[in-house]
Amino acid sequence: MATNFDNPERFLWVAEQAAARYPFERIACRLLAFSENATYLAYDPATDERLFVLRVGRPGYHTYPEYESETAWLRQINDYTPLTVANPIEARDGSYIQMVEDPESGITYYCIATEFLTGQTLEHETDPAARPRHFEMLGEVTAYLHRQTEIWNGTKDIVRPHWDCDSMIGPDGIWGDWRAYPGLEPESEAQIQRACEVIRARLDRYGKTPQNYGVIHADLRDTNVIVEGDAIKVIDFDDFGFGWHLHDLAGALSFIEDEDDVPELVNAWLDGYRKVLPFTDTDFVEIDTFILQRRIQLMAWLASHADSTPVQGYMEGFVEGTMGLVERYLRLFG
Repeated sequence: MATNFDNPERFLWVAEQAAARYPFERIACRLLAFSENATYLAYDPATDERLFVLRVGRPGYHTYPEYESETAWLRQINDYTPLTVANPIEARDGSYIQMVEDPESGITYYCIATEFLTGQTLEHETDPAARPRHFEMLGEVTAYLHRQTEIWNGTKDIVRPHWDCDSMIGPDGIWGDWRAYPGLEPESEAQIQRACEVIRARLDRYGKTPQNYGVIHADLRDTNVIVEGDAIKVIDFDDFGFGWHLHDLAGALSFIEDEDDVPELVNAWLDGYRKVLPFTDTDFVEIDTFILQRRIQLMAWLASHADSTPVQGYMEGFVEGTMGLVERYLRLFG
């Protein structure tokens, strides 16, 4: 599962080719982040004015119809929810998705430009006492997105991946195989595998219904919510697709699943969610299942992105924390 972190110059070249297609007199690109994609700030080099954000997709991660679905949903969210998202920007020819072929490799890259949203992400709040308030906000934001997709006729036309057991924790998962995590001991692997079997059995019983499964953001954590005054802005829809609604709660807890205040944060998230949509007892009893499934999915992501500097920081203590969650889960449900 190559990420091309070893060849950032080609991503920049692609970004510059795509940026030149937009209706601005002067454009330069500055790297903001490497993750599943390369994300750039397009700006005016003479004035330093921020023009838009340009995302260069990792080859093979999404198809053209999948990117079309993303731009369609972004426009719907802005029109029919109290949330703000970064609207896609049209190129000179009126298109939203730019295809750039790299002559060196013959690879075609898909690029999308969106508005630059001002404000500060929730992750920059340094006061630990503020985390429950943030999670209440995350729950409310998530419910607005779930409600919008329930009432939008266009949901049936969405072309995106399904985040289910196979695609998250199966050996052929979208983010790779969690068993490839560096240095994973055989005993730990066996325990995680047992937990995966329990997760799968419980989610088979939970089922997929219009009330618990649909279009989800799939990565709605504090890094992807911007606050400016009373405005709440949501970013990074690159992983959105079909999945259980509760996966969005698990996603909000990414990389902190083993911290002591998680029960308080879950309750705060539920308080926010219930402001917009109901939440049943049947849903409640599977919260631990979704949290652990997400944690194991992140093992696969870390394993397949181990060459990225930010990922190396996440890996410290990750297996130890995961095994604590696995052992607790198996005591409860195994």
